[in-house]
Amino acid sequence: MSVRSALAEVAPLVLDRASLVRAGVSERSIPEAVRSGVLRRLRAGWYIDAVSWNRASDRTRHLAATLAASRAHTRARTGSAHAGPGQLLSHRSAATLHGLPVWSRWIRAGSPIADPALVHETVPPGARNGSAASTKRHRSPIGGAEVARVEGFRCTALQRTVFDLARTEPFAVALACADESLRRTARNGYRVDHEGWDAWRRALLERAAQLPRGRGVRAVRALAALAHPLADSPLESVSRLRLLQLGIDAELQFPVPAEDGGTLRLDFRFAGLGLFGECDGRAKYSDEGLRQGRTAEDISYAEKLRYDWICGTTGMRGVRWGAAQAVSAERLADRLRAFRVPVPGTATGRYGPEIAGFLNRLPR
Repeated sequence: MSVRSALAEVAPLVLDRASLVRAGVSERSIPEAVRSGVLRRLRAGWYIDAVSWNRASDRTRHLAATLAASRAHTRARTGSAHAGPGQLLSHRSAATLHGLPVWSRWIRAGSPIADPALVHETVPPGARNGSAASTKRHRSPIGGAEVARVEGFRCTALQRTVFDLARTEPFAVALACADESLRRTARNGYRVDHEGWDAWRRALLERAAQLPRGRGVRAVRALAALAHPLADSPLESVSRLRLLQLGIDAELQFPVPAEDGGTLRLDFRFAGLGLFGECDGRAKYSDEGLRQGRTAEDISYAEKLRYDWICGTTGMRGVRWGAAQAVSAERLADRLRAFRVPVPGTATGRYGPEIAGFLNRLPR
């Protein structure tokens, strides 16, 4: 579901006290409804019914919390003689509005679980305190070009959002979001816009240079080196990260002639090993939208024929894994070694000693 559709679906469910009273809920009973679990309090004066909250995905929950924060902020500014330009959503909140995969279940495992009810905003360095328990306030200067409007919300622009994620989120989350950003801006089909990619890197490194000793700057530099527009999913992003941690260099979306005359794309070709790797999530077989009318058996049989064709025509061996193996470098290493894949075990030096050191310090 698109961000716009998700917002349209959840918007009528986010209610203030007056709306609840008009719907027949007495003001006196609202606290008891929260205590008993009938209502979920998003922030002071704003609620959603608990059934809707419990059924929603974390992304939809966060959009509900973001709506409540925006409506509360707008109401507080109404009539104020000192109202500024408005709330600036940032970090995980801006990423959600931009449709970046911060809530992907493929990269959630192994990372601290983020609270979908916590809204992130950025304010100027000298701004007074005022954060509520439902808001994480970040202080940082923001240039005009770093601000965007997305679905009516004022938030950090796409690349500034990726920069912020690199400094505050687990690196796997930031990498998946950076890959998605590049997929949109530096790729057409399987053709890469190398000039656009280089400009993206330079802009990220220029921001990092302005904060030479700032929190998370090493992660920003690593992101500039490692993000790639050919990653097709968050699972591919985190799988590539694990391979790099293990010292395995891989080519992405390696082309193989198909039996029907077209082209097949392999997720990874391991350099110099005569091996290819592919990662699949369970949703490929269980999600009705992804199956597109096919049964899980149809997909499994087609995948077997595809695999046999690739191995038979290229002479390469293949190894496959899922999200459960990509959750950590060591778990993926166990999988690869079981398939007799040589695993160096320490990070690749392809990107230089600083990046290798950064990869070796990440959780394994």
